[in-house]
Amino acid sequence: MRDTIEITRGDRDLLDAWILTAALDANMAPVTRDPALMEAYGRAAQSTPDDLRRPVSVNAVAQSLRLPFETVRRRVLRLAREGHCVVGPNGVVVPNSAVTTDVYLAEMRGRQARARRFHRDLKAIGALPVEPASAPAASEEPPLRAMNWALSEYVLRACNDLIALTENLVASRVLLELVVSNIEDLPADDLPGWAAAPADAGRPARTAALARSLRVPAETVRRHLNGLQVQGYALRRGDGWVATAPAEALPRLSAMADANRANLKRLFSRLRALGALAAWEAAD
Repeated sequence: MRDTIEITRGDRDLLDAWILTAALDANMAPVTRDPALMEAYGRAAQSTPDDLRRPVSVNAVAQSLRLPFETVRRRVLRLAREGHCVVGPNGVVVPNSAVTTDVYLAEMRGRQARARRFHRDLKAIGALPVEPASAPAASEEPPLRAMNWALSEYVLRACNDLIALTENLVASRVLLELVVSNIEDLPADDLPGWAAAPADAGRPARTAALARSLRVPAETVRRHLNGLQVQGYALRRGDGWVATAPAEALPRLSAMADANRANLKRLFSRLRALGALAAWEAAD
């Protein structure tokens, strides 16, 4: 999930990227719910016309990301001036012109490639059910835009649970980066031990290293790490920071893990229906 977030972000500011992703996800709702429109506009070559994109209110975007209304309103107006979105009487639209650039197409292909590696990794460790994949359309690659809509929906769903846990979007992103930093160099056999005692088994991360990975100021990261420590989700040690979990949060974290498994199942079911899994497995 971390890699997909960063690919989606590109060179943009962290909050700007989240706002645009949430707005675009809402804009595409009429298309993703209509098989005929999915067939017409789900591939890389042709993007959904602006008149089929459903506008979303600034307030709806702010609530979905748990951000202050004024923060989102101010950023949306700037993003509109920069050409990334359009603000009309009915709300915000990320227009066709913003998602047909070479840069955006590269981002979509990057997300697709990362999802493919993620699927391969989960399958290798037996974390996915063995199910037959739907056959893809003959000689056609799976629909790139439709696959990316499914990926964006998964990321927004998963991150919404994490944002609810920390009550702050940036803090949730800092916590996710901290967890990844703590475990990315651990052998797979050590992960169960980390899950049982993350503060003991995790490999500490320095504030400066987290700031570089997140591409945000070190002082911002430090402030959110201190807040996470107050909440019980981070612990400062002499050699850096480790993620942890207060005992009273364990039932909630368990529920989040269950929800994430359900979200993953939904994601891969959608990708299977789009022919993505069969194409990936055939190529492997």
